Amino acid sequence: MRIATGLGLLLLLAACTREAPPVTASAPLVLPQGVGWTGLTHPKEIITARLELMEHMEELMKPIDTLQVEDVRDAATVKFNAEIVGAILTAVPHLFPPTTNLYDPEVLVPETLALPQVWQQFDTFHRLADAAVKEAGAMAEAEGLQAQRAQSLKLRASCDACHELFLRKYTPPVTQPSDYEFDFKAALPGAG
Repeated sequence: MRIATGLGLLLLLAACTREAPPVTASAPLVLPQGVGWTGLTHPKEIITARLELMEHMEELMKPIDTLQVEDVRDAATVKFNAEIVGAILTAVPHLFPPTTNLYDPEVLVPETLALPQVWQQFDTFHRLADAAVKEAGAMAEAEGLQAQRAQSLKLRASCDACHELFLRKYTPPVTQPSDYEFDFKAALPGAG
């Protein structure tokens, strides 16, 4: 059903584009091009933008996560950060057009860390983002240390739930015997 819905949306978009010919059973599907179709024209820029937003959200989450180990230092900052995180999260699903599905498991540093499951299970991805938006809003409204701590756990859990399903896992490098035997002095220029 998702494929049919997606195809229907693409057909509608194609029909709404002035340059696109009418779509018939025998005519090939013509995707829109040009200004405004950044998912088609600039997918790598979208990947960079979402990475930047995710990194900034992690900075905003630091005082929220810190509530688990210390008292609130600045309640206004915690509330403000939660509001901003919620606002950013409303945009997150829209930063994953199918053209940004560029994950390559064979590459050490892939173009994106978003796994293909994002697009295979997009409804789930979108629902998890919506749930995180709600938790961020509840965090912004929480009053008192106990309520804030409980809500900060819920907000972090909602972020982690999405990352667990849709983000490449970090695998630390494995130390090899050759790492211990490496001659650093010989590798440096002029060393001897």
